[in-house]
This record gives sequence, C-alpha cells and structure tokens, in this order.
Amino acid sequence: MVATILSLRWRILIHQFQRDWWRLLFVVAGLVWSVSIVPLLVVGSQQLAFENIGVRHDALVLVSGLLGAAWIVVPLLATGVDDSLDPHRFAPWGVNVRRIMPGLAAAAFSTVPALFFVAVGGVMVSVWHTVDGAPLVMVLGAVGALATVASWVFGARVAVLWATRALASRVGRLLIAAIICTAVVLLVGAALIVRASGLEDFFSYEVPGLITGWSRTPVAAGFAAAGMLAAGEPYAATWRLAIAICWAAVLYVAWRGEVARALVQPVARSGGSRRISDGILAAVGSSPAASAGLRGLLFSPQTAVIRARLARSWATDSRHLAQLIGAVLFPVIGGGMAVVVAGGAGAWIAALPVALALGIGWGRHNDLAYDSSAIWLDIVSGVKGRRVLMGRMLATSQWAVPIVVAASLAAAAIASRWDVALPVAAASIGVLGVAYGVATVTSVLLPYRVPAPGQSPFGSDAGAIGASLVGQAVSSLGTGVLVPVVAGPLVAAFVWGGAWWAVTVAAGLLIGPAAAVGGMMLAGSLYDQRSGRLIGALS
Repeated sequence: MVATILSLRWRILIHQFQRDWWRLLFVVAGLVWSVSIVPLLVVGSQQLAFENIGVRHDALVLVSGLLGAAWIVVPLLATGVDDSLDPHRFAPWGVNVRRIMPGLAAAAFSTVPALFFVAVGGVMVSVWHTVDGAPLVMVLGAVGALATVASWVFGARVAVLWATRALASRVGRLLIAAIICTAVVLLVGAALIVRASGLEDFFSYEVPGLITGWSRTPVAAGFAAAGMLAAGEPYAATWRLAIAICWAAVLYVAWRGEVARALVQPVARSGGSRRISDGILAAVGSSPAASAGLRGLLFSPQTAVIRARLARSWATDSRHLAQLIGAVLFPVIGGGMAVVVAGGAGAWIAALPVALALGIGWGRHNDLAYDSSAIWLDIVSGVKGRRVLMGRMLATSQWAVPIVVAASLAAAAIASRWDVALPVAAASIGVLGVAYGVATVTSVLLPYRVPAPGQSPFGSDAGAIGASLVGQAVSSLGTGVLVPVVAGPLVAAFVWGGAWWAVTVAAGLLIGPAAAVGGMMLAGSLYDQRSGRLIGALS
C-alpha cells in the first residue's frame, strides 16, 4: 500500500506538471531557494558550535519553537498542506485505515517542506560536534530532531483537519472564537509585560525563564535533549527525548483517528441549522419591485436573493469563514500588538483601519470562485452579471463596512484623537470601496480554482498556484495605483491639516462607493460576456 500511494502521488504530480507546466517552475524555484539557504544554515551552525553549551541549547530551543509554530500557522493561513491525497478521496474505495496510514505518512514526508526541514534538523544537530562525547550527543540529537520534525508534519495535518471540522459546525466555530480570544488576551498581556519592563530587562530576566520552560514542552524537548546530555544531565536528556517521541506518536494517533473518520463520514458542507423559514425566499418576498438604473440593481429580487445567499455563506461556509478570519483577525492582532508595544499616541495609528480595509477589499479578488456552484446556477438561469455582483457586494458590505468603521473608532480612541475619527473612517471606507471595485473586476477576468464546498478551506486546488499568483499580482497592481487617490488626502491632512480634512472625508465617501459601483458595473458586463469561460474556469 505504501508503494501504491507513493506511486499515486507521483502520478498526480506528473499529470499536474503535464497539464500546467508552469507548476514545475514553482517547484524548481522552491528547491533552488531551499538549497540556496542551506550554506547559510551550515555557516551559522558552525559559528554556533563554538559558543558555550548554554547558548547553543537556548538557540536551538528558540528556533525549534518558531519552526513548530510556523508548521501549525502557515497551513492555516496559506495553502501549506498538499491535499492531493486527501483521505476523503479514498472513502468510496473502502480502504482500511491500517493499510492506508503508512502510505499517507510516507507521502507526507516526501514533500519538499518535510524533506527540507529534515535537512534543517540535521544542520541544527551539527552544532554539538565540538562537545565532549560528541558522537553520543549527536546521535541523541538526531533522534530528537527526527521526532520533532515528525511532530511538525503530523501536527500540520491534524491542525488542518481539526480546523476544517471545527469551521463546519456552530459549536466548533464558538470554540475557535474562544481560543482566538484567549490567544489575543495572552498576546496582549505578554506585550504589556514587555512594554512595562522594557526590552532590555525582558531579554535579561524573562526570556531565560521562558526558554527553560519551553525546553520542557514537547515542541522543543527533542532539540533540548542533546543540550542536556552535553551539559552532563543524562536524566534530563532522557525524559526530554521521551517526551518528544511520545508527542510525535500522539499526533500520529490523532491524525490516524481523523483519517479513519474521513474514510467513513460524509464531507460536512456547512454548520447546519434549524430553520423555521427560508431566509433566501423571504428576501425575495420582502424586496420591492425593481426599477431601472442603479435603484433597479439595488432592489431587484435577483439581487436580494444573491445577497441573502452569500450572507448565509459568510456565516456557515467554512471556506468563507476562513477568509473572514484571515482578512480581519490577523491584521487586528498585528495592529493591536504594535499599539501595545509602540504606543498608540502617534498619528500612525490611523494606518491600521486603512490597512484593514485594504486587506478586506483586496482579498475578494477571487470571490466568485468560492461560490462556483451558485454562479453556475445564476448563469444558466439568465441572471445578469450586474445583479449578481451587486448582490455579492451588498452581502460583503454587511460585515465589512461595520468592521472598518469600528476599527476607525477604536484607532481614534487609542490615539485620543476623536477629531480625526470621521476622516479616518471615511478614508478607510474609500479604500475598501476602491480595493473591492478592483477585486470585483479581477474575480471575473482572472478566476482560479479553489477548494470545492465541503473540502478543506486550507488546501490548494490542483493547477491553481500560478493562476492565483497572476490574479493576486494584477489585483495588487490595480489596487496600488488607485488606493492613493483616497488614502493620499488623509496623509496630507495629518501633515498639513486645514482643508485637507474635508477633502479626506469627501474623497472617501464619494470616490470609494463610486469605485465599488463602477468596478461592479464593469465586472458585470465582463461577466455576461465571459459566462461560458467562467463556468469552465471554476468547475
């Protein structure tokens, strides 16, 4: 079975390269980048090899913790886990989990990131070649490094599968929200401690204690074991190595359990709910009769249905929820940490809601792809593109505009500058409108495939890498050209003041919505012209 799955994996890759030859270019580029930084790692490890044992131990523990966090976070923020061998795809064939797991594990370790970090682990272990009893220390370090890398690989798979399941249920979404809130509180608390004590005192007194505690956790114990043995503490080295091995085994068992579930359980399409009435049909009945022009687009029954349908997707579809979390949560956390560490008295705080609006608007550059089945229904039903895109814009605005306005008010409160609240909110709305207008056109001109409904929102669809880069580049270019039109007056207002504050409000509230509507109108015309290509590109 191992040989069969590995062969299947390589056949999938070969077929992908034959269909989309440019994918091979990205693989080669990744290999070249990986190989190019190996000499830097080797030189750094050689320099570290002549430091004292404590410095080497602390450096490896810190690097191990950072890499372990990256292996969990990156797959959740980007398409970091290859889903070509998604266990759900084996469900129709009745394969036993005991037969398939060794093959899936071997396939997981045959990826470029896994192989690269195995090499990184070997380079990290080489720092112990200058200590007394180096052979035994390096053997122990190699075992700990392999156990740690295995826990990274297994942990990434478990994180993606668990997050996928959690986003598919209402209870899971509440749990994720609670975890996120707890993490934010802990991060803000840590930042407040750093700010109160000062960086010098923090690195002198707090960091050593954190490293000591971190070295006793499963995430860093594997790399800490060799340092303990080199320092003459074999007992501490032994139990740290045992923790690392047991942790890798626990993650493997957890991954095995999720694979076993995937082989017998149907794919979850949404969180589900008990509905007394159909909200989408209710939207049709409550919409007034449509008239011509922009008013007809805003109040037509088709627009109301599409708005209600997408609003429901933003609340239940795990793929939309993952996008919402990425667009809102991480900019807010990053900005909040910057405020806590650097202070919020400066005018730079106004950049945070603007950046949030820019991220939300730009992130919709492939919005149509996440509703591919409904788009197909709209096209074959003869719904005009402008009505489709107007409904989608209204559904997104329902949550995007309040979040941007709330961020603007929060920025003004933090900076104690309530006099700039209105200009900052207006500029942020303007940036949101401009970015969304560009993204709407891009989503019609340069769509690319994404995970289908029910699939992992953190996976990557075959053949979509190059197309996604092209779409993102074009959207970034268009947004970068037009955003300064509404963001520039805000900068000028902070620098020169005076009439620029009024110009900022006018530019934001007029140009932003006009750009969003204009982009929607242009995209709607392109939608009608390219409807057949859209079905082919998204199906």
